[in-house]
Amino acid sequence: MELLFVLVAVVALAIFVLKWATNLLSPPPPNEKTHPPSAPNAGTRSGTSYVKKNVEHLPPQMAVSRSQAEASIYLPSEKWDELLVTTDQGLPTLFLQMHDGRLWLTEPSTGLLVSVGNRRLRRMGIWTARVRGVGYHKVAVRNGAFQPGAPVRLLREPDNAYDKNAVAVCSADDDHPAGYINKGMAAGLSKLIESGAPLRAISLAGQSPGEYGSNIDVLAATPAVVEHLLRKWPISTAPV
Repeated sequence: MELLFVLVAVVALAIFVLKWATNLLSPPPPNEKTHPPSAPNAGTRSGTSYVKKNVEHLPPQMAVSRSQAEASIYLPSEKWDELLVTTDQGLPTLFLQMHDGRLWLTEPSTGLLVSVGNRRLRRMGIWTARVRGVGYHKVAVRNGAFQPGAPVRLLREPDNAYDKNAVAVCSADDDHPAGYINKGMAAGLSKLIESGAPLRAISLAGQSPGEYGSNIDVLAATPAVVEHLLRKWPISTAPV
């Protein structure tokens, strides 16, 4: 009986020693700090397919410095009240210059450009707009001269079925519209035309005869203002 008791004790001790040795030699279970869980499908065919479908088509991102991101060639809005003004003679302080293949209004003290959509320009006697509906008048656009500096005509269309204030834009030697001034600007510009006030209009952006482009920008003002805006052009090459 005593012998049986001794055998049981020996066997129990052996089992305990075996478990202790196994735990000692086994690596600890993973935890979130030392072994973060693997991403689903990582390294598998389905994971690779996901990357190809959702990531690989994206263009590589370019590093942009803070100065590059903040730099702009356009006059900031906080400067409009200060710099978009006229002189004592009623002339705007701006001038026109070529930039990137088109004429731009430029503020001289900063050298920054002013968008054609800036409504402050009207206070200075300058009407600028992008011509609408060019795609519906391709023949007139292709036949007309709309290169930067070319003279253009603004024709009232009081019987226009879509806008009673319609102002058509034509090349200097053609009565066929290449497009129209937007309704918001046409409401005021049409009254100015009907009043008989002298206006001179030129193209800021567009194509030469025989070419077609979808963008035509125009500027209209009194002849004195237009001449003043073109003052930076050399006399021999000034568009007329």
